Amino acid sequence: MKSLHAIFWILTLLVFCFTYVNGFRDGCNVVATLIASRSMKPAPALLFASIVELFSPFTVLIIGSSVSGTIQKLIDPAAYTASHAQTIGLLFLSSGLIAAIIWNLSTWFFAIPSSSSHALIGGVVGAGIMAFGWQSVSWGYFWTRVVLMIFLTPLLSFAVGWLVMKALLRLGRSMSSRAAPFFRYAQYVNMVFLAFNHSFNDSQKSTGILMILIGICFGASPEQIPLWAIGSAAFALALGILTGGLKVIKTVGTGIYRVRPIHSFTSQLSSGLVILGASVIGAPVSASQIVSSSIIGVGAAERYKGVKWNVAGKILISWIITVPIAGAIGAVLLAVLRLIFL
Repeated sequence: MKSLHAIFWILTLLVFCFTYVNGFRDGCNVVATLIASRSMKPAPALLFASIVELFSPFTVLIIGSSVSGTIQKLIDPAAYTASHAQTIGLLFLSSGLIAAIIWNLSTWFFAIPSSSSHALIGGVVGAGIMAFGWQSVSWGYFWTRVVLMIFLTPLLSFAVGWLVMKALLRLGRSMSSRAAPFFRYAQYVNMVFLAFNHSFNDSQKSTGILMILIGICFGASPEQIPLWAIGSAAFALALGILTGGLKVIKTVGTGIYRVRPIHSFTSQLSSGLVILGASVIGAPVSASQIVSSSIIGVGAAERYKGVKWNVAGKILISWIITVPIAGAIGAVLLAVLRLIFL
């Protein structure tokens, strides 16, 4: 029993390592346009965002945790809560987490704004298939709340960014010169809105994994997410953002379109709305994917030729390949760990 508790806390630490990396290379997108528009320097922007992201996850106690529920249901709980499946269950979760961390660090090194969320989902599903078989995957959740959202949320984010920017450009004809300072300072409000929604969605992915871990180790998960799990996920996410991945910030903030305060304002607003909508229906979405798409939409609305479409194309490819590659890594890791421990 003591060894089981030790394993539980080791894997809990691994979950928070993933959460930290998530904040470091994905959560920093919430301030990418704010920094790129020269409205705030990187250090205070990251500090500001990390404070918001530290407190946002606790709202699940009031609003609910539908995203966490989706993560828990990706693999049928009956597959890993059975008493005879405990060891393979621990190997399955370890493989999925390590696969996600490997992919996240690899894409961070090459400054590619891929999705930490999709890396986690791919790693968990790939390891789950290898551990328990194809039938263990809840394919309904996988296709509707993961695969569909990989394609739908970027389109929505692009469309909302394009429409809002077009509207602002029309209004801009009658705006006075006082409008520029408005967009500069309105970004701070929008950044809070975006950071809140990002943390609310992303922290639940970590707590969902923790609930799976509790089920593996102790046979069943509690009805409510433990307060320590929410707080720890919030702290790890905030710490990751505070030490932010400036490589990814540079790609998102300056590599797609030349961002000024009006573009940053529009992108933040569009991204926040899309992430909020996804959280309401329990879809674990990608902040980097949504923010990048909104910037493309904003840029295309103002000046189509000003968008660096070659960079946008590379980002699109990374979105498509993240789930299958992370899944393959998770499956291979599970096969290796099974040879070692079983």
